[in-house]
Amino acid sequence: MKNVLTFRNIIIAIPLLVIILALNYALPQVDVVRAVGVEIKRLDTEDAGTGQQRTRDVYFLQTETPGGKPRVYRNEDNFLYWKFDSADLQAQVQSFAADKQLIAIRRYGWRISAFSMFPNAVKAWPVEPGYRHIPVFNSIVIICLVSLLAFGFLRARRASKARALRRQQHEAEQRERDALKAREAEEAADRARQGVHRKDADIDSFLNSDDRKTD
Repeated sequence: MKNVLTFRNIIIAIPLLVIILALNYALPQVDVVRAVGVEIKRLDTEDAGTGQQRTRDVYFLQTETPGGKPRVYRNEDNFLYWKFDSADLQAQVQSFAADKQLIAIRRYGWRISAFSMFPNAVKAWPVEPGYRHIPVFNSIVIICLVSLLAFGFLRARRASKARALRRQQHEAEQRERDALKAREAEEAADRARQGVHRKDADIDSFLNSDDRKTD
């Protein structure tokens, strides 16, 4: 457990968790529900630029799961998803609700009751009981992201190995330079000792020659 909860693992896990949550929020998902009705609510919001209160109408789609659990979706235009037909979708779901039609709703976002957050419906179409949606688009996006992350990880690992190899080569070259300097210093010390020995020998020879002459 201590090996798992390391600083490095935590630093890696936090961005991965953020990416997973962002994908879960932003990628379109499909719910199979039964259309019940539609609603238009008038909401008071604050303008971000001026700070003034303004009122706007928001479309809502009322549905329920096959098991009878209620599900409500917001129905607003969104440029990123190329959705500009909220009114058409509202009328379409209203027609489905007349016959309690089983429909598939493509949506993004989360339902958080505490913040009055609703997922935004993008598209709706009638389906048969037992319909199962295959998330082809999401699979392609996830595969591409995993491939990019794997490519980046391999590049980073390769760069790390290259830096480690260069560091090892630099340390080996530094050791060779230090060893060469040590050998040169030792050779210089040997030469100095030999010079001292020769000088002492010359002095001894000179003194011995003077003693012989005196005799």
